[in-house]
Amino acid sequence: MSYNIVWFKRDLRIHDHAPLLHASNKGPILCLYIIDPNLWGTADTSTQHYQFLCESLLDLDTALRKRGGCLRIEIGETVQVLDRLWHEAPFMGLYSHEETGNWLSFQRDLSVKNWCRSHGLNWQEFPQFGVVRRLKSRALWKDNWEAHMANCCDTHRV
Repeated sequence: MSYNIVWFKRDLRIHDHAPLLHASNKGPILCLYIIDPNLWGTADTSTQHYQFLCESLLDLDTALRKRGGCLRIEIGETVQVLDRLWHEAPFMGLYSHEETGNWLSFQRDLSVKNWCRSHGLNWQEFPQFGVVRRLKSRALWKDNWEAHMANCCDTHRV
């Protein structure tokens, strides 16, 4: 039986979580968080960040278990983790929020995009904030933001 992966990055909650909602509507899911050492050895992370992350992951796992699921936590480079999961049991799709992060998280996402493309896998990213990617002009931002805000209350309920 095939499944979808919900990749939790920064949004470690289940309420109003569009990737979780959409993936669960398609069938079985694996909820995944990846601790990528490449992202944790930088100047903009600290022990306090990591401690808060661990507490948040426990809370997320608890919330998922109350609903019959659980959180799988993997340690490693993100693409290598996805590749290992793929070889264990190929999955149908990858769902996550778009992340507004630093240069390293952007590079990681580009690598994930290339990995998905090479495996013929759909990676569906959902906007999370007012950030709109790939605009040719900032003049278009306002219309995109208003459309996003109009839709977010209706489509992101879990």
